[in-house]
Amino acid sequence: MKDHLEHRIEHLENEHANIDKRINGVESTGVFEDITLEVLKKQRLHLKDEIVKIKLKLAYEAGDQEND
Repeated sequence: MKDHLEHRIEHLENEHANIDKRINGVESTGVFEDITLEVLKKQRLHLKDEIVKIKLKLAYEAGDQEND
């Protein structure tokens, strides 16, 4: 389970970095629709939220294992 979650985090972090690059690229052109930027930023935030949730779950599970 732990390996699966760690791989998931890695995948989400890669997606987050890719969206970050897209946002920076869009912003650097100065020519974009606000909705495009808004959608990308919401996607990036969603990914960050998922990463945090999984990391918290892993930390919680690690704490449970120490108590066994």
